Amino acid sequence: MKKVLMVGTGDVGKHLLEFAARDEPNIKWIVGDVDEERARWACNNAEIGAAHHGKHPKFKPIQVDLFNIEETTELIQSEKPDAIINCTVLHTWHLIRQLPDELYAKISSAGLGAWLPCQLALGLNFSKSIHESGQSPYFINTSLSCLTNPVMGKVGLAPTIGIGNVDLIAPAVLTYVAQQKGIERSRVETFQVCHHQHWVYPREAGYQEGAPYFLKILIDGEDVTSEFDTDEVMYNSVKLYGTGIGFTTVSASSALKNLKAMIYDQNLRTHSPGPNGLPGGYPVLLNASGAEVILPNEITIDEAIKMNVESGKLDSIEEIKEDGTVVFTDYAYEIMKDSLGFDCKSFHAWESKELAFEQMACFKQLADKYIKN
Repeated sequence: MKKVLMVGTGDVGKHLLEFAARDEPNIKWIVGDVDEERARWACNNAEIGAAHHGKHPKFKPIQVDLFNIEETTELIQSEKPDAIINCTVLHTWHLIRQLPDELYAKISSAGLGAWLPCQLALGLNFSKSIHESGQSPYFINTSLSCLTNPVMGKVGLAPTIGIGNVDLIAPAVLTYVAQQKGIERSRVETFQVCHHQHWVYPREAGYQEGAPYFLKILIDGEDVTSEFDTDEVMYNSVKLYGTGIGFTTVSASSALKNLKAMIYDQNLRTHSPGPNGLPGGYPVLLNASGAEVILPNEITIDEAIKMNVESGKLDSIEEIKEDGTVVFTDYAYEIMKDSLGFDCKSFHAWESKELAFEQMACFKQLADKYIKN
């Protein structure tokens, strides 16, 4: 039986447990959260719901504080999981939607990458604990992996793979193309290189258009890309999703698919962000060896990486330096400084915890002014 350690029972984590409870009986799940009671409730709900499907999984809820690297390391050494999934984040992006529309739009235009310390801090500590444990589990990082995975990679702690982002767009493209052609979706195949920016541009206020990407569309194995306006395909596919955070069910499906592909050596060709610390998203092959980028002849790996680096500049990040220093774009820096009073042009990966709490304090001060409880 395979063993998986998942930490974080927010939206994605809870959905993942619900799907896992109904799907795969041969995985032992250890479910951690900084709030053990929240983990226990999530486990109970998934176990109870699975009874309707004749499934009887058993999840083990525990308390995990990822900022306690020593205790987390000891947990990994004790449990020896085959795979680890990080579903934690300190500050969820959608909180800014509670602000007045004009203020939300201004902060949104900075890009989600402007909140990178909040997205990075917990996963970085988790990755360090994995490294120090001496174990070699697959590490699936769910938190803004287009941007966090490459930062971790620069400090020698790259996750195996991410989820969502390109893997939210890719199945939507399959669906959109099938709808446009009036055919079964199973006949459609794509190769896509694209960044988180392509997911948020059609959905959130203030995002800039024009980020580079690669899209190849095949029907029954034949290249039909020229039959489509690919800009329209990219945009309209994302617009198939409703507003709000309902898409987190798809993110959870992405995580479960990636997990099973690796622990069961399925040799699955799919799409995912941040493979082995690369920026942005790619077509990948997932199997027991981990993640490998698989590109068609029309594009090289260097071209794909360059596309995603350039796209990242439209998602707040000017540069991720070789030593793990992150440099914000000028526009993101100015917006965060002016709107929240967060004055930071660059930071090193290991400064993310301190800066994350500073960002959250800035947001709380703003929220207390505008949001009525």
